[in-house]
Amino acid sequence: MLTLVRYSEIGTKGDNRNYFEELLARNIMAKLNESSVKGRVNTEESRLIVESEERVDHLLSKIFGISSFSAVERIPSSVEEIVKRVVRIEVNGSFRVTVNRRDKNFPITSQEFSAKLGELVLDANPRAKVDLFNYEKNIGIDIGSRFTYIYEVTVQGVGGMPVRSQGKGVALISAGIDSPVAAYMMMKRGMELNLIHYFQSSRTLEKVFRNKELLEQYSPYPIEIKVMDHRKMIGKTVMELRKSKEQRWTCIFCKREMYKEGENYAREIGGKAIITGEDLGQVASQTLDNLNTIEEKVNIPVFRPLIGFDKIEIERLSEKIGAFDIFLSDTSSCDCHFLPSRPRTKSSPEEMNEVELKILGRSG
Repeated sequence: MLTLVRYSEIGTKGDNRNYFEELLARNIMAKLNESSVKGRVNTEESRLIVESEERVDHLLSKIFGISSFSAVERIPSSVEEIVKRVVRIEVNGSFRVTVNRRDKNFPITSQEFSAKLGELVLDANPRAKVDLFNYEKNIGIDIGSRFTYIYEVTVQGVGGMPVRSQGKGVALISAGIDSPVAAYMMMKRGMELNLIHYFQSSRTLEKVFRNKELLEQYSPYPIEIKVMDHRKMIGKTVMELRKSKEQRWTCIFCKREMYKEGENYAREIGGKAIITGEDLGQVASQTLDNLNTIEEKVNIPVFRPLIGFDKIEIERLSEKIGAFDIFLSDTSSCDCHFLPSRPRTKSSPEEMNEVELKILGRSG
């Protein structure tokens, strides 16, 4: 089985394109090996050719860096061989011929060859008719310097950049919708991720691991997760806030501790960023003032790929990747043991430092 793999963004990388091509080829091989599929990947003039013992559409459709792919037949790149093969294609309705001439030394232009091949298909199939827009069959001809690839079906990939091309980060992961979508989007930009979760209940932990398994479908490599006890992390601070009647600060203190632990974990694994599922104004800790306060003590970048999305847009993305079904499997209320009835929606680093000095005897 031969599959022609196309990429788009990698093609703009100039002198670095070979690096991205090789990384994408390694990622494809990693997914083949993970599924115990025998095969190999060859690079050929801005295309990758996957040779496998069986169809691998289900794997390629979830590999970042792939724009589209097609199961193909390979023939020599000569006008005679291409004509001989194309006239054998049966067409009983509307069709078009799409020629992509990667080898610019090929003697006929793409447009001229498309028209010529279309006429030959019409001659060989009395019931066929050309329709460039509302076609039932697209006959694809991808011409390289040595080989030409014939195909009839193009499958869209997930696009983006190959995982591991943009370094490593730590994604805060929960049982909700936002965090797995945010992690997915940063993987799509080429980041390799580790996850960190702040344990509150076994019920939510089961969904967290399902989100991890979902993300691994899009990762060429296993994803590691660190689970921390939420009560141990923030419980003592919350008690002090309550004693001082400052419990409205709970969510801000909690989120800042999550960031700190995320940064510590990132440094352990060589990560260079934290990824969160926050979108502006969704909950009290995600106002602009509070995000600024929470982030103030963090010394690595915090990426929030959903920051400008509304809830409906995030839900649509979660449905697309499969996270929404995991969320719907159990929609019980929040498990947070410390959520105040009226959390603060406005804060400043200076105010937070004052509260810390007041209740903890320290700042930062």
